[in-house]
Amino acid sequence: MELKALDETLLAAHAAQDKSMLVSLYHQAGDHMLDLGNIDAACFYLTHAYIFALDTNDPSAGAIHRILASHGREE
Repeated sequence: MELKALDETLLAAHAAQDKSMLVSLYHQAGDHMLDLGNIDAACFYLTHAYIFALDTNDPSAGAIHRILASHGREE
């Protein structure tokens, strides 16, 4: 998904308070930024994904945590 479309979808998910969708979308955005080599932006998005994953007991929380830790953003 193009970043602009992803941002619009993120805003809609926030408006709908769809936390499960927010985990997925923020994770996608983080992965996209990692692919582009923008570690700071990736970790920004992944931190949001992690918070929503913890809040919803999403099973992806562990994987997101590992990515953040690998970039020195967690622990």
